[in-house]
Amino acid sequence: MINVKMKDITYRLILSSFFIGILSSCVLLEAEREAPGNDDNLLAATIQVYRGPLNHLSAVRRGTCPMYPSCSVYSKQAIQKHGMIIGWMMTTDRLMRCGRDEMKLSPQIFINGRSLYYDPVEVNDYWWNEK
Repeated sequence: MINVKMKDITYRLILSSFFIGILSSCVLLEAEREAPGNDDNLLAATIQVYRGPLNHLSAVRRGTCPMYPSCSVYSKQAIQKHGMIIGWMMTTDRLMRCGRDEMKLSPQIFINGRSLYYDPVEVNDYWWNEK
């Protein structure tokens, strides 16, 4: 049972790192494209490949998060509560869930007239205190 959990955590960590890399590379796209002499830059070419598939991430383009607390606030809370490594793992897990099935599973709340989905750190770290 422990080996299964460790394998699951390992796979989540690897997938999370991959997706974080993809998302962070999108931020660099405009700067890379505007910099002179970057026509043969491998990073810029790699980012360009991911630009099409990432267009469906409307929350990234608009700068809004459908979850409450937002993913950035969630990340800060997770790191403060559990430290850098576990907090980072929880953050990447949240980023993979944000705007997908989590919207069907989390309760809907309204804040300042906006419909958001409630997904705090406390709901996702139940395993931390299990014996």
